[in-house]
Amino acid sequence: MSRTVFALPDAGVAPMLALLQAARRSLRLKVLEFDHPELIEALAAACRRGVTVRVLFNRPGHGGATDNAAARSALLAAGAGVADAWKKLSVVHEKSLVVDDERVLIMSCDWTTEGLSGARDLALLSTHRHEVEEVAACFDADWAHTPYKPHGKLRLVWGPLNARQRTADFIDAAKHTLVVQNARYQDPVMVERLVRAQRRGVALQLMAHAVHRMEAKEIATDVGGLRMLDDLGVQVRRLKHLRLHGNLLLADGARAMLGSVNFSPASLDRRRELSVETDDAAVVRQLQATALHDWSHSRPIDLSEEGLREELLRHGRADDAEHLLGPASEVDD
Repeated sequence: MSRTVFALPDAGVAPMLALLQAARRSLRLKVLEFDHPELIEALAAACRRGVTVRVLFNRPGHGGATDNAAARSALLAAGAGVADAWKKLSVVHEKSLVVDDERVLIMSCDWTTEGLSGARDLALLSTHRHEVEEVAACFDADWAHTPYKPHGKLRLVWGPLNARQRTADFIDAAKHTLVVQNARYQDPVMVERLVRAQRRGVALQLMAHAVHRMEAKEIATDVGGLRMLDDLGVQVRRLKHLRLHGNLLLADGARAMLGSVNFSPASLDRRRELSVETDDAAVVRQLQATALHDWSHSRPIDLSEEGLREELLRHGRADDAEHLLGPASEVDD
C-alpha cells in the first residue's frame, strides 16, 4: 500500500492521464468543473476500449459550476455514464477519481485548463484499501441519489459528515507549528481554533487568496477572518504568481490534511467535500517542501483599509471596495 502526492500546476496533467490510460475495468470521477481537452479525450478513449466510466457532476448553476457541456457531449458520445448530483446535496465540491477499485486520487483541483495550469492545487494518490473503498462507496451512493451511510468509522474527511470535527481536531492537536493554505477563512469556529493555537504558542504560517481574487459575495467574511488573525500578529501571505486553490494543513512536520474542504460553513456543514489526513512521512516531507517553496514565493497581504482599497481598485473592483470599506474619503485641496 502506498500514497503519493502531486503538487499542481508543477506536475501538470501527467498523473491524471497516466491513471486514465492505465485503467482496465472501471473509472469513477466526481468533479465540479471539467473542460480540459486531453483529460476529456483520455476518458473517452477509456470508454472506447471497454472500461466502465461514470462521471458525476455537480448540478449546473449550483456552487458557480458551469454545465460542463463539452465534456458531457464527448463522454456521452463515447458511451460513458454521465449524471448530475442528487438535489439533496447542495453542492458537490468533492474531486476524486477511483481507478479499478484499486487506486483513488483525492484532489483539490477541478479538471479545467485554466485551473490545472495556473493554480496551486494538491492531489494524493492512495492504494490503501479502506480509502479506495470509502470513496467508491460514497460515489455509488451519490450516483444512486441515496444517503451515504458508511459502515463503521470513517477514515477520510467528508463534508458534511465529519469535516467540521476532524478539521477542528487537527488544528487543536498542533503543538509547535501549523502551516495553513486555504482558499476561505470564513468559518468563525475555525478562525477561533487558529486564534487559540496562536495563543498557546503554536507558530502559524497562513496562506490565503489574494484579496482581488475573492468572490464579491464572500469578500467581507473572508477579509474579516483574516483581519482577526492579522490583529493578533499572525502574518498572512499570498502567492506571487499563482492562484491559491488547494487546501492544506501541516502540523508539527508530522501530520497533513489536504483536499477540497475549506474554512467555510458551507464546506464544513452542507457540501459534499473530501479531504484526506495522513502521517505518511514521505507525503508530509513532499508537502513541507511545497509549502516552503510557496512561502518563499509569496508576499504579505496588506489588510489595512488603505491596502485593501488600493488592491481592489487596481484590479477594477471599485464596487467591491465600496461594499467592503465604504466610500473613499474625499481629500480637501
